[in-house]
Amino acid sequence: MDQALPVVIAVVVGGVVLYAVLRRASTLRAIPFELKPPAESQPGWQGEELAQPGIHVAGHPELIQCFDPATGRALGQVRATTAAELEARMQRARQAQTRWAQTSFEQRRQVLRTLHAFVLAHQREICQVASRDSGKTLVDATLGEVLTTAARLQWTIQNGEAVLRDDARAPGFMMAYKRAKVVYQPRGLVAALVSWNYPFHNAVGPAVSALFAGNAVVVKASEHVAWSMPYWEQMVRRALNVCGHDPELVQFVAGFADLGRAVTTSPLVDHITFIGSPEVGRLVMRAASEHLTPVTLELGGKDCALVFADADMRQCVPVLMRAVVQNASQNCIGIERILVQQPAYDAFVAEMTRRMRAVRVGAILDDAPGSVDCGAMVLGADFDRLEALVADAVAKGARCLVGGSRYAHPRHPRGQYFSPTLLVDVTPDMDITRSETFGPIMVVMKFADEADALALAHASPYALGSSVFSADRARARRVALALRAGMTNVNDFGVNYICQALPFGGVGISGFGRFAGPEGLRALCVEKAFTEDRFPFVKTPIPPIVDYPIQDSEKGYAFTQQIVAFAYSDSWWDSIKAALRLAKISL
Repeated sequence: MDQALPVVIAVVVGGVVLYAVLRRASTLRAIPFELKPPAESQPGWQGEELAQPGIHVAGHPELIQCFDPATGRALGQVRATTAAELEARMQRARQAQTRWAQTSFEQRRQVLRTLHAFVLAHQREICQVASRDSGKTLVDATLGEVLTTAARLQWTIQNGEAVLRDDARAPGFMMAYKRAKVVYQPRGLVAALVSWNYPFHNAVGPAVSALFAGNAVVVKASEHVAWSMPYWEQMVRRALNVCGHDPELVQFVAGFADLGRAVTTSPLVDHITFIGSPEVGRLVMRAASEHLTPVTLELGGKDCALVFADADMRQCVPVLMRAVVQNASQNCIGIERILVQQPAYDAFVAEMTRRMRAVRVGAILDDAPGSVDCGAMVLGADFDRLEALVADAVAKGARCLVGGSRYAHPRHPRGQYFSPTLLVDVTPDMDITRSETFGPIMVVMKFADEADALALAHASPYALGSSVFSADRARARRVALALRAGMTNVNDFGVNYICQALPFGGVGISGFGRFAGPEGLRALCVEKAFTEDRFPFVKTPIPPIVDYPIQDSEKGYAFTQQIVAFAYSDSWWDSIKAALRLAKISL
């Protein structure tokens, strides 16, 4: 026995090593490639400062004026994709998809590995391009653009095949001689109409999922970030090309509302993912109904954080600062309502007042290092609405302790900045509790107990994300599960999206359907139910008594009754009696 043990260990270790070697040999590795970023993305770049920054070009409705929202400097003009060009591009994508659908999961993984390697190796360039086009800081670009995209890529590479592999199902007693399974097949050409707040991630993320599911994809980018779209498109196309696949699989298009309508009403599109407002989401649904195209809608939120008095404030306060200030709170899952239990309310407000007053806004690619905490806002035209919401709250009794209005930056007079704002003593009758702000406005409300907190949380029609902070884990879990929301985090904010294994989406006017996780990946597939004979010599027979034309309908009816009793009775004895009756009827 003692002599046999080393032999057994050697065989086991040898088998493990051999398996690892063979597995590595069968893995298609990432292929390096280079792609030069636009020159305007470099720090310190100087361009023409627009007198009135805006996306429209007078006399040229076909052009999109691109500019840096942090400085108001022109980035050039992009010609909007026409309906005819869209049609041609989608036709090319569909043609390429017929070949792509035949690729193996390993071939698709190689493309994603190649893209993943490029993203990790070129983080700064990607962040700078995203920052220049949307005005965000490099920290916010890293967390919201690069980290999230890397998480999506890694999860899909590691788990995508297991999610989309044929899924065997139990056929049941009556069909025990059959094999039953779900086969996940590509839909064909899927579309994503994405928002402007994270130009890199919102464009590339849907492409990653679509490609791994075997689809072609058309991404309609927001006209507000049209400048960076060619760079993102080239990135994904190069990853396909160097791996030997047709880059026409991926089509990024930019344009105004008419282009969005052309995408959503096209019979060439097999699925639509839309990220935007409830108002536009309804239009997308209406347009998609023309061809009954399935849709996934992510329509924003008015996310709340419930802070109980026993919460760890040393952890809670910094997390909630990031939940409000990151990307100037242009986040669909940004925390827009902070509900604080009464005993902790005054201390919480005092600490947030100190912190919000210290937040510095500016242009991260142009200002001195270490001088910017919060970037610009993409929609300068939204400032009137934000100021009106603050004014309405103050008129109804709220206190504005910090900010409350647009900010005229001394170095960037054409930049689009809103002052970091702290609004406290907010009550449910104020408009700001029901309207998505999408701006750096911290709204603080007071609650008494669990029931009061839930009532305040549910006063908004939005129901996307949420957070609960408490040292009492049982209470935190209980309240979190009671919240009407598509997602919730205990003692944290937004981390469910970094857990790419989880689905992302809301309920109510925050939309329906999910992206990310197994649910999101499978939504891009046709879930085909499939059966076949388990044994070639056992097939479904049609008994003569019920074979058409049926000679005795009463006898046939009695026969089918006993089949149901035999197959689905709760007791074996009832099934045996039904079998005996079947035999008698068949004689």
